[in-house]
Amino acid sequence: MAKLENWFFKYNAWSFSKHRLWNLCKRSFYYRYIGTALVESPNFDIYKLKRLKDVNSKYVLQGSLIHEAIENQIAQYHLGRDFNEAGTKAQFSNRLDQFRKTASDTILEYFNGMPIDNEFFNYILEDGKEKIKMFFEVIWPQIKDLEYLKHEDFDKFKIGDVEVVVKVDYVSKTKTGLIVLTDWKTGADNEEYESDLQIGTYVLWAMHYFQKNASDIRSELAYLKTGKMRPYAFGEHELDEIKNKILEDFQNMNHSYEIEDYPADPKPKKCISCQFGSICPDSKIADFFNNKLNAFG
Repeated sequence: MAKLENWFFKYNAWSFSKHRLWNLCKRSFYYRYIGTALVESPNFDIYKLKRLKDVNSKYVLQGSLIHEAIENQIAQYHLGRDFNEAGTKAQFSNRLDQFRKTASDTILEYFNGMPIDNEFFNYILEDGKEKIKMFFEVIWPQIKDLEYLKHEDFDKFKIGDVEVVVKVDYVSKTKTGLIVLTDWKTGADNEEYESDLQIGTYVLWAMHYFQKNASDIRSELAYLKTGKMRPYAFGEHELDEIKNKILEDFQNMNHSYEIEDYPADPKPKKCISCQFGSICPDSKIADFFNNKLNAFG
């Protein structure tokens, strides 16, 4: 029977990132959230799991670095310091260069054996600068005059007995008292990441945190690629569905802590970008490279 560290039960919560990984591959979910909390395991090296969970895919690298640079600039701005596009681009560029130099240790695909591709880094550098420009020229002017409340903070609230963790990019308030939740996305504005669930969870948090009704909260996605702002509206029925989904998710995620109850869903392209592809016995990383060789053969 699996024995977990006490901290697991103290911090065990639902989040949208957990939801996404759960639906992507339950074995990967197990390694990241349960395996790293085991007291001991005959199946794998727990300390290696903890190391691997800090290595991220190249597909999330640009987005995380853009968020980081914007987050830092907003913090400086609300401390009365300089806030400018050039500084944000410089931070993004410098951080990306650090990852370029350490790619084989810090980026999953290269860690898992793919050859380092400088064209990839050059592309996301220029594309990232364009997205930062879009933030400053199109997105920021629409929210900068609103009253600032908070940004990029981890917050918790409860749905029933389930603790829920959120991290909203930017929270502000209009002169009429309307709470505004703005989340920026670096992907295309037609991406399908169950945004209703993510943004609806933010609304539930804001209702709890600010003691407001859903009608007193405005939520929106800001796409840094196109400058498009996508508004959301949630009624009581939609919010109840989101609550039920979170409760159902959490129950399923905690129905067992035995590895055999968390089957892998291996696919070559998925496994090459998995944090645990190098240790999972069902990994298809070898198939990924064989497919590449056959394509050029």
